[in-house]
Amino acid sequence: MDPSGLAPKRLRHAGDWPLPIPRRAPRGTPLRELQDAMPACPDGARPVLSGDGSERAMLIGQAPGWREIETGLPFAHDAGRRLAGWLALAGVSVIDFRERWYVTSVGKCYPGRRPGASVDSPPPRAEVVRWTPFLLDEVRLVAPRLVLLVGGLAHRLTFGEAARLDDLVGRELAWDRAPGASVIALPHPSGASTWLNDPARAELWRRSIALLAAEWADVGAGE
Repeated sequence: MDPSGLAPKRLRHAGDWPLPIPRRAPRGTPLRELQDAMPACPDGARPVLSGDGSERAMLIGQAPGWREIETGLPFAHDAGRRLAGWLALAGVSVIDFRERWYVTSVGKCYPGRRPGASVDSPPPRAEVVRWTPFLLDEVRLVAPRLVLLVGGLAHRLTFGEAARLDDLVGRELAWDRAPGASVIALPHPSGASTWLNDPARAELWRRSIALLAAEWADVGAGE
């Protein structure tokens, strides 16, 4: 589907919504050892991620919400439906996303709500520091050919604290931690985000979707 003229904040996946058991790497592999070594969240929940290491595409988000903690599955609720609507424009079906993408995040535990607000907090600095070595090892062991960075926290972790969505979204990027991979940035699909309210920024989003479609046509076909 051509993304030109579409309003990204109004897009949502409207079909069946699969919530499978989160995937893990085979036992005895270095990736599974890494996954099993990840510490439990303060509430006792397992860190939220899904992937077995065979994937050629990886998505790195910000942190799970409480619905994701309930299921253990990344992007299991409203933001996931909007993200799936975006990915569909690039030819990535929800089944592709659930079965053929390694999906993880900077923080792997629910950071809670902002004080006095109805939106989730970003992971605090201590959580970013705690989880970054695990994330970098995930990237190294999976060795993806396509990396999709979703949200400002993933952008800043990858490109530094001065990274701005306006400078990253809509461009094909590179990251030394994922050598040879095509890297694409998208804003967070949360309904609370206001970044896409600007028509010029919506156009940057469309460019990223077009880049993702081209890369997925190549990477997805090679599996």
